[in-house]
Amino acid sequence: MKTNTRGDSGLSDSGLRKSQMSFLRSHQDAIDKFEQCSETEIKRFESSSKKNNNLWFRIKKFFSKSGQK
Repeated sequence: MKTNTRGDSGLSDSGLRKSQMSFLRSHQDAIDKFEQCSETEIKRFESSSKKNNNLWFRIKKFFSKSGQK
């Protein structure tokens, strides 16, 4: 058995592409579900961060006005 000293898969470029496409086809449902969940989390995070930023800016605005008097 020949040892692989380069640390790669030992496949040619076309062979590697075929194996990647096979993996992608067999796991496409899981990938789609993961992407859908991540988009939902991004939307949830963005909406909560906008609320927090608005509150923070109101607090900064309140204290900056009181400091000018």
